[in-house]
Amino acid sequence: MPGSAGARGTGPAAGAEPDAAAPARPRPVEPVRHSSRESATGRFAELVGPAAAKVRVAVGAAPDGPVTRVGVGRARRRRRRVLLGVAGLVVLVLTTGYVVREQGAGRAPAVSAVVPGGGASASDPVAPPPTVVAVTGNPALPGGPLLSVGQERVPTLVDLTVLGARDWIHWGGSGGDSVQRKQVGTGEIRDPGGARLEHAASGSGFAWTDGTPAARQDGTRSGVFQRGAGKSFAVAVAASNDLRTVRLFVGAFSAGARLDVRLSTGGDPAVREVPLAAGDRFFQYVIQFRAPRGAQLLVTWRALTVVGSENDGVTMEALAVS
Repeated sequence: MPGSAGARGTGPAAGAEPDAAAPARPRPVEPVRHSSRESATGRFAELVGPAAAKVRVAVGAAPDGPVTRVGVGRARRRRRRVLLGVAGLVVLVLTTGYVVREQGAGRAPAVSAVVPGGGASASDPVAPPPTVVAVTGNPALPGGPLLSVGQERVPTLVDLTVLGARDWIHWGGSGGDSVQRKQVGTGEIRDPGGARLEHAASGSGFAWTDGTPAARQDGTRSGVFQRGAGKSFAVAVAASNDLRTVRLFVGAFSAGARLDVRLSTGGDPAVREVPLAAGDRFFQYVIQFRAPRGAQLLVTWRALTVVGSENDGVTMEALAVS
């Protein structure tokens, strides 16, 4: 029947060609390198994930195994130990840095540098330059007129070469009018001369190695003296605006005596007296003075009183200038 034939005719007829419009089977997609943005991240997570989990367990951030009270306690203890360790390390680092900084602040860095011609380093101490008193002009210790007198013990041996760096004079040795002087001196000592007697009873020996007319002396005890009260010696030292030190060696034979020291420019004199006493006594007076060029230091050693013997009076042995 046509109706049934039509119902069976819904499928393809035998021998008929397949429908050309049928869908084709999909081709497999070949993998493309880095075709997906998440592929690298995913692979990194796969690699790091297990290690990160172990670290979290080690520091107690995640429990090891099922969550139990025991696991939680262990995690807390591990976390506490880690925190204490980190805190101790921080304290150690801070303490070390403080100590190093304090040591560095208390010690100046040493700078080593070769000084030309000497080989010493720049860190070596440098001595201050000496104060030099010039022979003439430009005084090293400038100022107004100055005069002072002191007294020191007389040594057993007086070296005039050492004490008289500028000039010196010694009286006696070859008679009352004999004089020994510094061979190459400044000539500052002015001796007016006069009648004198020689003695050989000085309490000290006088020596020099730069004298004239005797070039060398190892310790003579000679000097000159004046007999009787009122007799005196006078000597002068030239001034040059510079500070000068004068050492005067004098004595008294059973006499009282007086030392007068003054500047020719005026002012009050400096006076020293020794009382009357029997016996031989010897003194060293140290005089410091400063006065303008052309002025003089004037020195007088005078017998005030004597015990009464024929040879009682005052003596004079030497004078040195430096």
